[in-house]
Amino acid sequence: MRPIRLEFSAFGSYPGRQVVDFDALGRRGLFVVTGPTGTGKTTVFDAMVFALFGTMPGARQGINDHRSHFAAPDIETSVTLEFEVDGTRYVVTRSPRQERPKQRGAGTTETPAKATLVRLTATGTESVATQAKACTEACVTLVGLDATRFQRVVLDRKSTRLNSSH
Repeated sequence: MRPIRLEFSAFGSYPGRQVVDFDALGRRGLFVVTGPTGTGKTTVFDAMVFALFGTMPGARQGINDHRSHFAAPDIETSVTLEFEVDGTRYVVTRSPRQERPKQRGAGTTETPAKATLVRLTATGTESVATQAKACTEACVTLVGLDATRFQRVVLDRKSTRLNSSH
């Protein structure tokens, strides 16, 4: 699996829209995500794990606190990851369950979690999955790793080699 582009809004420590263009970073070969403590490096990886598997990494797993505490109420929390597997590109988009302002009247309403996975084709897109569980299962199959193994390979320094066929 090769990440191409990651976009997220109101996610983790970022209140607005952020874009990470891995293709642009990768043109120079190997790259490192670095910076001072507290600058949001981990949030980039959290967003990638959430997009693929619908869960937060490590100790945050099972916690439904994806939304930035600094985001404006009308900005939807969402994550989109474009990635490539065996020469085919895919785009997975997820939004967690969240409260948003009502469109009419005062107060808030709950928006359910959403997930979609599409395959990019020469003529557009082809739907692979449209529900959270199906998206997760498809991503596990495509990446060749479940969330726990992906986190071990990508986030831990004591990782095993990633299978190059994925």
